[in-house]
Amino acid sequence: MGVFELDYNANNAKGVGVLVGFACSGRLITPEMVAAMATQHPPTHMSDGYLVVKGLPVEKARELIAEKAVECGAKYLWFVDDDTIPPPNAMQKLIYFLDNYPEYKAVGGIYVTKADVSAPVCFRGEGKGSFWHWKKGDIFEVTGIGAGCLMIAVDVFKELPKPWFTFSTVYNDQISETTPALDAVSEDIHFCQLVRKAGYKIAGHGDVLCAHYDLHSNKFFYLPPDSYPMRNDSENKTNFTGPLKIGQ
Repeated sequence: MGVFELDYNANNAKGVGVLVGFACSGRLITPEMVAAMATQHPPTHMSDGYLVVKGLPVEKARELIAEKAVECGAKYLWFVDDDTIPPPNAMQKLIYFLDNYPEYKAVGGIYVTKADVSAPVCFRGEGKGSFWHWKKGDIFEVTGIGAGCLMIAVDVFKELPKPWFTFSTVYNDQISETTPALDAVSEDIHFCQLVRKAGYKIAGHGDVLCAHYDLHSNKFFYLPPDSYPMRNDSENKTNFTGPLKIGQ
């Protein structure tokens, strides 16, 4: 295991505004990832720190990073995966939402699966596939979302049972060690289920659209331009009247 800290210990490792956590696989990152992170800046009067963990399974790396976020008194924890390229100012946009909608404890940027027919890694309901019914720019409630670009209000961890990130069996919104599952549930969806069971909400941010890089094909994956969120045809336009929209 390797843990590499950047500016984490400033101010005696206490009161960090946002801790950026990288649960790294060990693969090399792209220049686009380097440039994307260089464009990220915390909001006014908010400090930031960086923590890199590699050599652990992803669920254990996320758990360790989350423990560090609690330990250092961070207000927010931002997970960014090493194959996810967030757009400029993603950090500020995600924090702005959580600052202004306290009933939400996590909000994620949207990225798609690495597949010929790509689909967004955000969901409404168990076993129902990706949630598509939103428009670019919308912010919408979800039941689960990938943690590749996920901002979390750290205070929620104090209300959740551990482990926060683990592969589990989840079926029909019930968390149980014995309940049959449609399939094994990933560590990020397990976390989302814990947050919702505690009575809080989770959102997807349609103005934080991320590229998803596949090392084997050397290809970036994006939302398809003809998909519902990206289409501009008049019959499917959304009336942007406010910062928050809960899709139907």
